[in-house]
Amino acid sequence: MRRVGLAVLICLIALTATSHSPRAASGATVAKAPETTHELIVVYIGVTGTNMDSRWWNLIQGMKDSVRSRAIATSRKLVTRGVSLEPLVRDGLVDLGHLGAFDEISVGGNWTNSAVVRYLGPVMGQSNPESSIPQVVLLERDVTLTDQARLEIGPERPLRRFVGTRDIETWIRSGAPIPNR
Repeated sequence: MRRVGLAVLICLIALTATSHSPRAASGATVAKAPETTHELIVVYIGVTGTNMDSRWWNLIQGMKDSVRSRAIATSRKLVTRGVSLEPLVRDGLVDLGHLGAFDEISVGGNWTNSAVVRYLGPVMGQSNPESSIPQVVLLERDVTLTDQARLEIGPERPLRRFVGTRDIETWIRSGAPIPNR
C-alpha cells in the first residue's frame, strides 16, 4: 500500500511541475527546426560464388569499417545494404551472413530480385557490363524530419560504382575513399 501511495505522490508532483512550466502555461508549442541527416549508402551486390572466400569476407568487413570512418569524418550517417543474387531466401541469408552485419538486406529471386533490378538495371547479361557482379555502389541521400514531424526522404544520388573483385579490392586497399559531394 505504501508503494502505491508513493507512486501516486510522484505522479502528482510530476503533473504539477508540468502544468506550471512556461510552455504549458502559455499553451504555445515551440516549433522545431527541420533536421536533415546526410546519408552515405554502400550497396554490396554479390552471390555465393564470389562470397565464399574467407579473404573476401574479411575484405568486405574491412570495407564497411573504412567507409564508416569516412562517413563520420564527412558528417554523414552510413547505411550498408547487402544484396544477394541467391535464388532462395535462406541461401541468400547464409551468403550475406559471411560478410558481417548490414543495415538492410535483400535476398531471394536471383536476377529478378527488386534490389538487383534497381541497382543493376533491367537489362542483364554479357552485353551489359554494368550488370556484372560482385559490385559496390556508393550513393547519398538526405533525410529530413520537418517541424511537422514528417519524414522527407530525398532521392538517392549515385557517387561511384565498383564492378568486379579486382575493382572493389583496389578501392578498398586504397582506403575506400568516398567522392566529395
